[in-house]
Amino acid sequence: MVMTWVPPYGVAQSRARMEESFGGVGMKDAITHLGLQFFMPTPEGGVRRVTEMGDVGDGTVAMLRDWGHAHGIRVLLCVYNGGKTWDWALARSAFAGHPKEFAASLVAEAERLGFEGVDVDLEGIGELDGDRAAYQFFIRELSGLLHAKEKQLTVDTFAYVWNGPNQSSWGGLLPLVDGLNTMGYEETGVMGKGWRGYVAQEAAAGAHVAKLLLGMPAELASWQGTEVLDQLRWSRDHGKAGVAIWDAQLASPAWRTREVWTVLREIRGGK
Repeated sequence: MVMTWVPPYGVAQSRARMEESFGGVGMKDAITHLGLQFFMPTPEGGVRRVTEMGDVGDGTVAMLRDWGHAHGIRVLLCVYNGGKTWDWALARSAFAGHPKEFAASLVAEAERLGFEGVDVDLEGIGELDGDRAAYQFFIRELSGLLHAKEKQLTVDTFAYVWNGPNQSSWGGLLPLVDGLNTMGYEETGVMGKGWRGYVAQEAAAGAHVAKLLLGMPAELASWQGTEVLDQLRWSRDHGKAGVAIWDAQLASPAWRTREVWTVLREIRGGK
């Protein structure tokens, strides 16, 4: 899997990048999943559209969805608890207080908009292990509903044991989902030490490593002492996980080269 996202504050720039050719190869040739981060929970377990950051109405959604479908890319409803700050109380009210209602709302909206599934990007800062069981119950409920309709579920978690959800939850989440994006970004890498290494990230996923997507920062040309192209070449030649690119704006010019997207296309192809 090779996944990226369109954030609500970067629609125009992401759209331009999606159409761009980098020496004859581009996003359309390498991406397998596109998350549209335009959705937020309500405290009652509903789903609302983000309205604070520009036009993300049905017309914008349809344009991006149709682009994805034209190129064989699965388009996912990405629900997040962001805005100006990450609001864990809002997320918890939905997934813990109304798990069945929240799951049903996400599936209904994904169906209405013609999406292939849901990406859950609910993030909290601090000691949140007490919410692990409630979060897993919600993911189990959502997984069942989506898979019954032959749709996919991906989740985003922190790369180690801090904040929530985090690596401590992978054992319970990986059997339920189709993809798990590890949000290590510049804190992890090929040359990372200990838990920061891509090898360690893959080992933590165990038998479900093929469902893991290593988070990589598209605003950086290098991280953890290694340039983006070499990070991707390692993933192609030695890694067992996919790649999650935050985000589709590709802010660093180092991500906008033929070599980078050729390697990503090869990762998508299973090389």
